Amino acid sequence: MDSTVEVNATSKFELDYIVVEGQQPPLETPGDVFDRQRVMKDFQQCLIERQCAFVLGVGGIGSSIAMCLVRMGIDTIHLLDRDYVEASNLNRQILFSVTDIGRSKVETAAQHLKEIHNLRTNIHYYHTDAVRNWSCVVEIAKKSTVIFNNIDYGAVFDYAVNSLCKSLGIIYISGSTYANNIDINLYSGLLNDSCWACVNLINDSFKFTNQELEIFNDISSFLKENCCISGEKSRSIIEECLQELKTDVISPTQFSTLFMPLYQEKLVGLLLPQYIENYQSIEFIPKDRSFPTRTVGSWIGVCLSGSCLVVNTWMQYMMKIKRLTADNNKSFHNWIQINLSMFDGSYSTTGFPNEQDLNCPICSNVKKMKEQKFITIPAGNGDAGGASSS
Repeated sequence: MDSTVEVNATSKFELDYIVVEGQQPPLETPGDVFDRQRVMKDFQQCLIERQCAFVLGVGGIGSSIAMCLVRMGIDTIHLLDRDYVEASNLNRQILFSVTDIGRSKVETAAQHLKEIHNLRTNIHYYHTDAVRNWSCVVEIAKKSTVIFNNIDYGAVFDYAVNSLCKSLGIIYISGSTYANNIDINLYSGLLNDSCWACVNLINDSFKFTNQELEIFNDISSFLKENCCISGEKSRSIIEECLQELKTDVISPTQFSTLFMPLYQEKLVGLLLPQYIENYQSIEFIPKDRSFPTRTVGSWIGVCLSGSCLVVNTWMQYMMKIKRLTADNNKSFHNWIQINLSMFDGSYSTTGFPNEQDLNCPICSNVKKMKEQKFITIPAGNGDAGGASSS
């Protein structure tokens, strides 16, 4: 490495100054890679360099999020994905090239991050299924200060990751894109702040169309075929539901109106923060029957800009909670959707403030755990350090 390049100037030269309104930055340190971040008003490079991020899914949005994070100079990044690079990924998933088709996405992403984009970050990758190997997700989350959830499995998976973040008191941020739409949500993980479950429902994940119910036969087979529910835990939940319904055989109508609402009720209980860290697998959750990407399309503009906006949302939140001038009683404005127009050059946004739902099962459970001293809820997040930088 050229001796004039300083990727660890923050710690080496104790560059922890913060430029505020009307103030000029100190003289530039020669070779400081992060100087242009450091001189932004109210920006704290030293805070960024202590972060350990967990990126779940390195597809259209996750790959660009990972690139942004290592370019910013975070301490450690963990990447997890189960998929392989396909030709249709290449128009928007910027860490991959034609020669990567057929390779593991996460291994390839880690390789290209290290070869091209990395400045100081420790990069770790895991080619595994987050649902089947949930214990791996839990162990990585325990090392992290923020989780970026980009896995398109469905609302119940999002609910589970959110519950894990609330249990650990770490930031949960999700991003998704399709056609010209970008969805972004950030939740602090703090005790009295809202969580994903305060404003999102999972009811649709447990509903089936009349057409789907026409082929209903055996419960276990139907659930596995239609929403990938499987495993020993799912069988025990099915048995409990049938026992409570006092029947061994149910009709399609009973399955839809009685059995599935009961299954949902039990599942919500199992995914509470009190239990979420204990599972080896969460194959008992349903995978949503979501529309195929090809019915709406996707392109580099929405994926790359969406990823940058996701990282920006996280960064702005981090800077806000650490600013002495910030009003901590004012909720962080959470942008939920941005629409990029390809025809008139404009875009529109829709957002909402974070407000905790007092009836939210996730938030209520964490507060109960706090009261009973089952766990210690962090007073704040973002200060945890990762492994030493290389």
